[in-house]
Amino acid sequence: MFSRIPKLKPLTKSLMSFIVPKLGTVHGYDNPLGTFSAESCYSIFLRHACLLRKAGVRDAPKIVAELGPGSSLGTGFAALIAGAERYYALDLIDFTNVEHSLFIFDQLVGMFREKAPIPSSGVHSLRFPDLDDYGYPDFLEVEANAAFEKRVAVIRQDIASNAGDFIKIAAPWTEAVIERRSVDWIFSQSVLEHIDAIGDGYRSFAEWLKPRGYMSHLIDFSSHGMTREWNGHWALGDFAWAALRGRRPYLINRQPYEEYHRLAKVNGFATVLERRSKRFDGLIPEQFAPRFRTISDEDARLHMVLVISQLTRSC
Repeated sequence: MFSRIPKLKPLTKSLMSFIVPKLGTVHGYDNPLGTFSAESCYSIFLRHACLLRKAGVRDAPKIVAELGPGSSLGTGFAALIAGAERYYALDLIDFTNVEHSLFIFDQLVGMFREKAPIPSSGVHSLRFPDLDDYGYPDFLEVEANAAFEKRVAVIRQDIASNAGDFIKIAAPWTEAVIERRSVDWIFSQSVLEHIDAIGDGYRSFAEWLKPRGYMSHLIDFSSHGMTREWNGHWALGDFAWAALRGRRPYLINRQPYEEYHRLAKVNGFATVLERRSKRFDGLIPEQFAPRFRTISDEDARLHMVLVISQLTRSC
């Protein structure tokens, strides 16, 4: 019974958000694995890049789009430093700060200059997805020469002036103006689970990507610490969930992986690589709220997935 009650602290914040609107954001700067850290941004980008390579992607993407960059655009900055020509930062709310963005960018440039290994331990390391090798990936041919220094100086100026030559920010992302069939790669890190109208997201991805283009998404199916059990959000009824959400503009859509897979397929995507992380604690489907009891045992155990898909047909 108690597993079906939200944690007190997030519930209190949710209820208070009806009185104090600024409490209605789930965004914060105290997560060492968030994009407020250059090391984390470097790690996220290189993990996605390495797995794209493993999936058979040989050409470096030139036009990239990130959904939900969060507190900084650092992961997209890493893509630009590595050779991308344009980066679309797509979010519901623009959380960025120019001063902090420049700080993150300068740190990332230093890491690429040194060809630093991918962080695999310590406060800024990520536990998932695992890689075979945490050394700097040789396929990213970044050389700290005069041409490199000139290019990063131009990108830095674009960040400082918000000129939009390399970086385009769209918040809310639903109003993004992206040329049809123009993007090589779309990626996100623990973001898709926060999109209520996830079907609209997949339709947009199919609209933006070039034919045979790729997308890579890490999806986190946990309750994000909102409930006592890691998958306790599936045990809450609609009324309890509405109370827990409060006035937040987004929280968790509570969709199982089967729905993401279905939406990818109907929008013309084929899965080319998948990494799964499972948990065998928590609740079982019989303990979920009635509307979620049809979730498969496989999806009920799925904590995180990193999925790479290719657009194989146009809808």
